[in-house]
Amino acid sequence: MDKLIRQSILAGMLVGIGVVIHVTASDKVIGAMLFSFALLTIIKCNLKLYTGKIGFYQSETASGLLCMLIFNLVGVLIPTFGVSVCRQSLREAIVKTSEVKFAGGIPEIFLYGLLCGVLMFLAVYAKDTVITIFAIMIFILSGYEHCIADFIYLALNFSPGNFVKFLFIILGNSVGSIAACFLICEKN
Repeated sequence: MDKLIRQSILAGMLVGIGVVIHVTASDKVIGAMLFSFALLTIIKCNLKLYTGKIGFYQSETASGLLCMLIFNLVGVLIPTFGVSVCRQSLREAIVKTSEVKFAGGIPEIFLYGLLCGVLMFLAVYAKDTVITIFAIMIFILSGYEHCIADFIYLALNFSPGNFVKFLFIILGNSVGSIAACFLICEKN
């Protein structure tokens, strides 16, 4: 369990580093491409990212997936919250982005979470650097919702309504990833 916690925190931290580059990049395409460093490293180092593992739920335990999710959320706050405390401009950009992300209704947020879940599953399943980079770029540039990356937006713009929407992002990521696995994986 100790190893799972450590690998989950580090995976969350890498996503947080991706969020920082995405929010601060003057060129959104370059920022989206650089964000892919996080998932490429997570895959290469076999770290534990909830959105990369939920589609493979049959080979994971429910308690392991819950542990991943919780400690990914802890990990993502380390770089994002830390940098936002040091740089007021980043904090303001995160809050502004949060207002846009949580402006949609639950069906939209669920759909955007579902589409992100499909992309994250394919990025991990394909085991191909180019596919992983494009999957990340598509999710970022399309504004799809990723529960780990979006956690800082909830943390800095918390409300009960945003919390409910965040739960639908988690659900959408999970359903999208599991559905992609069902559609692409061979059944034994």
